Amino acid sequence: MAIELVKEKFIEQMIKYGYFAEQFPNCFSTEKLLNNLKEVLPLIDISKNAVKNSRKNSTAPTTLSMYKNDISRRVLSLPNIEAFLRLVKYMEKKWDRILQFAVSKNSLSPISFLNSYNGSEDALINSESLREKYRIKSDFIKGIKQSIRCSLGYKYRLKVDITNCYNSMYTHSIAWAICGKQEAKRFMRTKSPSDLAADYDLADSLDCLSRFQKNNETNGFIVGPFTSRITSEIILARIDKMLSEKGFVFKRYVDDYKFYFRSESQAVENLPIIEKILNEFNLSLNTAKTEITKYPYEIISNIKDKFEDAQEKDGVFGVLNTASQLHLAGEKGAYKYALKFLRGKALPSREELQIVIPTLINIMLLDPKYGKYVTEYLRKNNEGINSNTLSAVFNNELQKSLENELQQETLLFIQLMRDLNLEITGENLLGVLNSDNDFAIIIALDLWKNRNGKIIRTKQGAQDINQTIKKLLDTLKGEKVAGSRWLLLYELKANKILKKRMLLPEIEMNDFFKKLCELGVTFYSSVISES
Repeated sequence: MAIELVKEKFIEQMIKYGYFAEQFPNCFSTEKLLNNLKEVLPLIDISKNAVKNSRKNSTAPTTLSMYKNDISRRVLSLPNIEAFLRLVKYMEKKWDRILQFAVSKNSLSPISFLNSYNGSEDALINSESLREKYRIKSDFIKGIKQSIRCSLGYKYRLKVDITNCYNSMYTHSIAWAICGKQEAKRFMRTKSPSDLAADYDLADSLDCLSRFQKNNETNGFIVGPFTSRITSEIILARIDKMLSEKGFVFKRYVDDYKFYFRSESQAVENLPIIEKILNEFNLSLNTAKTEITKYPYEIISNIKDKFEDAQEKDGVFGVLNTASQLHLAGEKGAYKYALKFLRGKALPSREELQIVIPTLINIMLLDPKYGKYVTEYLRKNNEGINSNTLSAVFNNELQKSLENELQQETLLFIQLMRDLNLEITGENLLGVLNSDNDFAIIIALDLWKNRNGKIIRTKQGAQDINQTIKKLLDTLKGEKVAGSRWLLLYELKANKILKKRMLLPEIEMNDFFKKLCELGVTFYSSVISES
């Protein structure tokens, strides 16, 4: 049943589903923060003075380099938790007014969209998180049907998307979207007309608190937390309105647009007009993804039937092989759907696993975002897999990821070895500790302290690892929890993932982080606490 995101549950839902992006391993979560929210929230000040001071006292996110395609990568960010809570608490206070500016009839990805599943009290912010929990199919088909209704009478579809959407957005353009560009600039100079004051104050506060998460930078929203979806949707909803006023017929999913025209020449002629409107907000079209298609263009694939037929004929490998064929044919999400399809199916035989395992690993290497599904599948089939063989494969891939400085892949493989209780080489552990990947470093420190017997090393290797950890701690001297290494600093202090003889550097914390420590709030779940 579709319901609207309610103000009363906004903060809890944002913390639970809107903080850690789905690309992060499940060992990172906000569960302990949620359990202590009543004690923590009073420390978050959203008064006017606090919002203004955020311009001076900014924070930096912890980042992770992510796979985008074979030639480029994107940066995923985890904002400082205090900065995130400040923006979330302000959004909760102003939620009704935010919705007035962030709702668009052209959007297939509304920020206010929730579903309740199986009579549960849990609800879904418009993301994969809860759908994954209940294994409910996505809204893809629903979106296709809406697009089909929209396209009635139009023979051609023009598909475009925005280049580096979040990273290209100018934070001051929140005010342009809410007040109008010229009106916002005029009000900033003259403070008139006075009836714009409330709207401008809303926009300016969202601007300040968004920048508070990113070194006070005005160029771009951080990619990762759902707060960025909300602020960006305010801007995109305004653009939708301007496009509609020009008479365009279209639908949009986040930053992907589908325009409908009666002739190909109309699509070509209107492309500059579309781009001009985007340019008013300092945005531009990704020309590499611009595509004009003649009807039929909105097609619902019978992908499930194909997988069921493949499983009946050739088992698990047949499903994965069919996914490969669909992927080559341009079917987006074929691998993801296949991995989700297999979760409730019969397990493969030991003989079939010898073919399935290499296939799964290659799928992960193709795009690490599939790692969470592969991890789940491997954990479920752990007893039928030779752990030594799997350990050797993962150690090799971890080594390659470290050599090529691939952060997401490094995190993926050390997390796999953590979750499947596999051995890791001392050389790879050293490589992780010497990397600039704080998420992987946290896991490595945990393994070294609490799963020491699973690390392949010599006596000299143990000395090297301890020495490397001491050097790491030396590099953290002078770092603050407002800086980009805040998560590692905080987990070192609160989670006690160092061996007792290791001396933790002095970590300067404000009252907020001291309270989190006092309450035992951590964002990483140790292998000890999970065992």
